[in-house]
Amino acid sequence: MRILSLFAAVLIACIPASVTSARDKAPIHSHAFAALKDDAANIARFYLPNGMLCLVREDRSAPVVSLQIWVGVGSSHEQEHLGAGLSHAIEHMIFKGTDKRNPGDISREINNAGGFINAYTALDRTVFHADLPANKWKVGLDVLADAVMNAKFPEEEWIKEKNVILREFAMGEDDPNRVISKLLMRTAYDQHPYRVPVIGYEDVFRQITVNDIRTFFKRHYVPDNIMIVIVGNVGLDETKQEINKVFEPFKRQSWSHVNLPQEPRHLSPRFERQIGEYSLTQLEIAYHTVAITHKDAPVLDVLAQIVGHGRSSRLNKRLKENLRLVHSINAWSYTPREPGLFGISASFDPGKEKDVITAIERELNSWRSLKFSRKEITKAQRTILCSELASLQTMKGKAGSYASGQFYAGDAGFSIKYLEQVNAVTAKHLRETIQKYLHPDNSTLVILAPSDMKKEHPDFEQIPASCVQKTVLPTGIPLLTRQDVRLPFVYMVIACQGGLLSEDASNNGITRLMANLLSRGTRQQTSDQIAEKLETIGAEMSAFSSRNDFGLRAKCLSSDIKLVLEILADSLINPTFPEKEIEKEKIIQIAAISRQRDRPMHVAQMELAKALFPDHPYRWSPLGTEETVKAISRNNLVEHWKKHVTAGNITISVFGDITQAQAETLCQKYLRRIPTQPSSNAKTHTIKIPSLPTRSQVKEPREQSIVLIGAPGVDMKDRRVDALSVLQTTLSGLSSTLAMEIREKRGMVYYIGAYQQADLQPGNFVLYAGTREDVVPEVEAIILKEIDRISSDGLSLTEFERARNQIIAGYEMSLQNNMAVATRCALDELHGLGYSHMFTTRKRFETITRKEVLEATRTILSRDRVAVSIVLPNTNNTVTEE
Repeated sequence: MRILSLFAAVLIACIPASVTSARDKAPIHSHAFAALKDDAANIARFYLPNGMLCLVREDRSAPVVSLQIWVGVGSSHEQEHLGAGLSHAIEHMIFKGTDKRNPGDISREINNAGGFINAYTALDRTVFHADLPANKWKVGLDVLADAVMNAKFPEEEWIKEKNVILREFAMGEDDPNRVISKLLMRTAYDQHPYRVPVIGYEDVFRQITVNDIRTFFKRHYVPDNIMIVIVGNVGLDETKQEINKVFEPFKRQSWSHVNLPQEPRHLSPRFERQIGEYSLTQLEIAYHTVAITHKDAPVLDVLAQIVGHGRSSRLNKRLKENLRLVHSINAWSYTPREPGLFGISASFDPGKEKDVITAIERELNSWRSLKFSRKEITKAQRTILCSELASLQTMKGKAGSYASGQFYAGDAGFSIKYLEQVNAVTAKHLRETIQKYLHPDNSTLVILAPSDMKKEHPDFEQIPASCVQKTVLPTGIPLLTRQDVRLPFVYMVIACQGGLLSEDASNNGITRLMANLLSRGTRQQTSDQIAEKLETIGAEMSAFSSRNDFGLRAKCLSSDIKLVLEILADSLINPTFPEKEIEKEKIIQIAAISRQRDRPMHVAQMELAKALFPDHPYRWSPLGTEETVKAISRNNLVEHWKKHVTAGNITISVFGDITQAQAETLCQKYLRRIPTQPSSNAKTHTIKIPSLPTRSQVKEPREQSIVLIGAPGVDMKDRRVDALSVLQTTLSGLSSTLAMEIREKRGMVYYIGAYQQADLQPGNFVLYAGTREDVVPEVEAIILKEIDRISSDGLSLTEFERARNQIIAGYEMSLQNNMAVATRCALDELHGLGYSHMFTTRKRFETITRKEVLEATRTILSRDRVAVSIVLPNTNNTVTEE
């Protein structure tokens, strides 16, 4: 489990950093730091007459606007209703209608405008956010403002939504990460409300009424306690006028801040164990520390970075790489508004508990005596700088960053000040902080163990296909480049064909294993040396693999491109697959296979795959099985690598702060030794027609019930892919007809939707639902009835246009992420769609028709051509088929 700071995923408190003393510190990349300062200088901050705070940032780089409304109330502020989950209940209910809008209209209006809407609740805040095309941002403002000002909370909607939240309680019990998080918080905190889960306790939740929700809402949803943030392709003056107009009816009200009790000082260690149906043992050891505004907060973040982030960190090198005691381990610093925690998280095989705890204790003792080197601290500095810059890629990321800074530190541009605080951290500060907080009497240890211990906008600069340039290297490898100088990053993707179609029943999982081993040692450098070099400069490199492909990705500051590309090329061309590293990666992959089995959705998906893909590799998981992974030898890996890492089987993308000429020169230099022998592309397998209809039912020791209804689909080059994408989008989301019927009206499911897998060979189309056991037959019947409707009558005009708008808007939002675009272009080129395929998205979907969607639907979906896969809760596993 990883606990993230409430200062959160967009600012630095949850991705810590460090530098050396002022005398010794390495200079921060001037281009990068200037980007941060320029960004902060353009944030407009103002108050409305009613006291509501507003942040606006004009950004013309994409035709997108992100809106966020932050309310300063969370689960810790529920006072006499503590444990009822009122804040979380309001998050669910606030979109259930106003005087102007009926239930479902709020999400539907956003979706019809091509936007996306969601919300979340935390310990100290509730946030409602929407991302829309720039020409529709006023729709988002009007909708969100109406909900926050005028939510009605209808009794009949509460009855239904209450059942939905009860399903969420069950989902939480099925997630070991959530379980151990709750165990830690209730053990570490005695008096402070942080001890109570955001969702509350089920028995207390069942007692609350809709009047309790209305009262709590009126008490806290007042202008003085609300902040709105708008970032994107907007004009400041127009935005101010619109905000004032929309919120003019929202009058100032009396409001009293909730004073939270302080947690008493702990005088002795604490311990708690919980057992259950888990595959691995998980551990959390935590120490009480400080709030985000305390001077020690950046020091603790630096410490977490040095000891527990990245393969070259102290905990990873010792316990994972050298001793091989754990599958994963990391350190974290949780510093919200109130005093938080510093902790270490680990997962490992049952039976290693004592050794893991002993090893962690030794590491903790060593931090008190061994000096933290300049190199370690400098490496952390680069990491945090890169992380903060990365958060500013998207409008949504920027909005979250500004809101977090304002909410927690009273400064929307707090990221710069925080970097300055980090820049002042020294080895002495680290030692003093360790002595102050990381002592046994201040510790809390919790363990989660298996029961059996044995075991389009006019002023937007679009990114058309013409911005991506394609050249062919002397080796015959296509090279795709796109220059983008907005941030000083370079993104590199090397994609190879492979995956399930290149595997067989005896080596299933070999592609994933091989891909992860590419950077685990070469002829020139060891795995540790590779990790150390990359993390020292704040660069990232990772492997990826899927059902159809694999490869390597890397991101770095443009000043470091030569070093990182050299490492990337070395890993691809010269891997040595050391036996020691193979053994370690096998353990990790097998642990991941075990974790998959803990997820009811995965169990249902694998049963469905068996029915839809008889005798075909798509019936397997890309991870493989424990048996196949154990049987893979070094020779198997070398042969698999030789067959697939060849010039005819590779496409490369280099995007970012680099010219086409620079990228081509560097790639020719470092990638010239890629073998040029004929490629061994993925095999073409015979598609055996499955016997349909069919069904399977599995019982698992879990709380949830899962219903999957799937049909054979199409391949990625099929002309019906886009039509089925419209269908998939129509069937997904809270505003879908299916969700309105089964979730909103009846409260029978927590989630419901559809997905499509269009692969190199025909994949599948699946409808899914997470529900409870007593309504499984009814949920299945409703889904089948919906299949009948869309196959017979087709989509309504409203459904069709909403889905099409969402797809186009989602595409335009994806253009903000250079790594995602680089990856998509590389894979589309690799698989024969052409690198420009994604850039035709708007045109393709603007011209698609409802008739095409209906025709495509009729070719694949009917109740007599589907497989049904159901997972029910039970302690005894059984499988039945019809």
